[in-house]
Amino acid sequence: MTGSKTFLVAGLGGGSGRAFAERAWESGHRVVGFVRGAEQAAEFEASRPGLAFARVVDIGSATGIEPAVRSIEDDIAPIDVLVAGMDHGESTVDDLRRRRDIDVFGTVAVVKAVLPGMRSRRGGTVVVVTSDATPSYHGSKFALVGIMLSLATEVAPFGVRVTVVGPDAFRTAWSDGALVLESDDGPLALPPPR
Repeated sequence: MTGSKTFLVAGLGGGSGRAFAERAWESGHRVVGFVRGAEQAAEFEASRPGLAFARVVDIGSATGIEPAVRSIEDDIAPIDVLVAGMDHGESTVDDLRRRRDIDVFGTVAVVKAVLPGMRSRRGGTVVVVTSDATPSYHGSKFALVGIMLSLATEVAPFGVRVTVVGPDAFRTAWSDGALVLESDDGPLALPPPR
């Protein structure tokens, strides 16, 4: 990738979302992260002043997504790359419903909020992270893959690329030693950290 870009990482915990952010920073890009609370926002912004920005958004409710995207594009910069579909835990049926709300409906809501700007600028990249880590996780991600495959065809004439990443396993803060996701050559094939 050439030139500084603005990444929106929708789902910035300690897992693969943070790995995407760190690789983007190492390449000189700005990263805006959707986080769950003000404390996370402050920690994230302090980690890379001038390159790290945060917005407190509950992707599962979808109510604050569009205003957050507008504020990013008005106050920081147009979003060049959206990375969505990050990992998070589950255990009960209610957790499964919440996962579906976040993984499918929340991710689609974020994509819908970001696409108008990308279409009008005739360029951008949407990256959705998915895998078959567990049967329940795979169920919601399978739905998301189908949606993204259709979307890729629809937005290609506008210069917008849609990529679904099914990475190999790696350890994250969320997993507490369990295996979750990242690709071997790094997110978006950005160079490894120095």
